[in-house]
Amino acid sequence: MVGCETHFFFAKMENELKSIIEEYFSSSDYRIIELVLRGEKGTKVAEVYVDKEDGININELAAINRELNDLVDTKLIIKDLSKLVVSSPGAERSFRYLWQLKKHIGRILEIELQSGEKAEGKLESVEDSDSGHIFLEIIIKEKGKKNSVESRKINFSDIKESRVKISFSK
Repeated sequence: MVGCETHFFFAKMENELKSIIEEYFSSSDYRIIELVLRGEKGTKVAEVYVDKEDGININELAAINRELNDLVDTKLIIKDLSKLVVSSPGAERSFRYLWQLKKHIGRILEIELQSGEKAEGKLESVEDSDSGHIFLEIIIKEKGKKNSVESRKINFSDIKESRVKISFSK
C-alpha cells in the first residue's frame, strides 16, 4: 500500500507544480514545451523546457529560472522538490509545435512519421494552414544511379517525432 500512497503523493505534487508553472507562463510569449519530473522522494527534480516563436536566450532562461524557483518555493504546498531547472528544448528534443520548426528552415531534419516511416531532408518551408505542414527536400539515393532530389509535403499531424540532425562536419 505504501507504493500506492507514494504514487498518489507524486501525482498530486506534479499537478500542483503544473498548475503553478502554467499560471506563470499564461500571460507571456513563452510556451511550455515539456515538463519532466524525475527522481525519488527527497531527490525529485523538475525540468521545465520552454521556448517562444522568436527564440529564447540564456539571459531569459536565467531570469525565468530565478522567478519560477521563487514562485514554486512560496506556492508549492507539497515541499518535496529538491531542484527546478528551466531550459530550452535543445536539439535532442522532438519538436512539439509547428512554429518551432520555422526557426530551422534550411537545416536537415530527421523525421519519423506516425506510420513508422522515417525521412531525412532539408526543411524548405513551414506553412500554417488549417492542418499545418512542412516541405522537406529529400535526397533519393538509388544504387547505380545519380542521386535525385524530391520535395515532399508532410502534414505536421502525421509526424511522430522530428529533430534537427546534428552533424559535425569540418
